Amino acid sequence: PRYQPLPQQRSTQSFSTANASGSTSQAASIIEAVEAGTTALLIDEDTAAANFMSRDRRMQALIAQEKEPITPFVDKVQQLYRDCGISTILVMGGSGDYFDVADTVIAMENYQPAEVTQVAQAIARQYPSDRVSEGGSHFGALTSRVILPASLNPSKGHRDVSLKVRDTDELRFGTEEVDLSAVEQLIEPGQLRAIAAAMVYAQRYYFDAQKNLSAVLDSVMKDIERQGLDVLSDRVVSDFSGFRRFELAAAINRLRSLKIRD
Repeated sequence: PRYQPLPQQRSTQSFSTANASGSTSQAASIIEAVEAGTTALLIDEDTAAANFMSRDRRMQALIAQEKEPITPFVDKVQQLYRDCGISTILVMGGSGDYFDVADTVIAMENYQPAEVTQVAQAIARQYPSDRVSEGGSHFGALTSRVILPASLNPSKGHRDVSLKVRDTDELRFGTEEVDLSAVEQLIEPGQLRAIAAAMVYAQRYYFDAQKNLSAVLDSVMKDIERQGLDVLSDRVVSDFSGFRRFELAAAINRLRSLKIRD
């Protein structure tokens, strides 16, 4: 929904890279969150890719749409809500392009919020951006992905399961290091320990090359809801902390050995 064919006509319908750009990473993270069942996105301008968020009229004039693979988020954000029912909350102070598509605008002054939607809309009318929408008429189709269970291998050497965590930034799953430093919702190492165990649990009981990722997340979270976090381990544990399906999905999606099929 966000990318045209890449240079050399590489399709984005089935695209993989070990060295993604900031805009590619952000686009993938949003689609992964949608796949995991999110109902809202929280995006901070400070940690967003500028060329992913918007493309002003001057840049559109310099680089024609057919030569630019990225569809700016500003042209997809309304479609995301209309077609998928997913809201977006943006924290930003550098671009007024979103005034044209925002349902609500809140300004902060001395840490106090003020609703300024009508003011922002008046400014948008007074100072039109003159940019051309590049988002088409619909958000776009989402592919249901099936994880191949053999690509989630927690073994290392003679150990059937080897799991280690480092603070809230990284977990080692077998021989693979999973970088979770940008998953800001993780606040406690016990969450990573539980997520690592949940990945093994999902690989053992639910990833069967038939169920899609969303269905597997449903099953794992239902088991935890019914039986508690202890269901994730063969032994009684006291160092697991609760997590959401979104953090589990983030860990699975950041596993470099992951292989999928449509």
